[in-house]
Amino acid sequence: MNDVLAKATNLKEVLDHKRPMNLHTLHSLQKDYILRSTYHSNAIEGNTLTLNETKAILEDGITVGGGDL
Repeated sequence: MNDVLAKATNLKEVLDHKRPMNLHTLHSLQKDYILRSTYHSNAIEGNTLTLNETKAILEDGITVGGGDL
C-alpha cells in the first residue's frame, strides 16, 4: 500500500510541475479521465467491453450489438 501511495504522490508532483497547462493538454486529460472512469464503472457492473471499445462508443457513437435485453 505504501508503494501505491508513493507512486501517486510522485505522479502528482510531476503533474504539478507542468502547471499551468495549456487548454489542449487539459482537454486531453479530461477526455482520458471520462473514458477511463466510464470503462472501469462499466466493468464493475459486469460489462465486458474493452477500453478501446468503450472509447469507440463514447467518441464515435458506435452502438454495440449482440447483447441480450
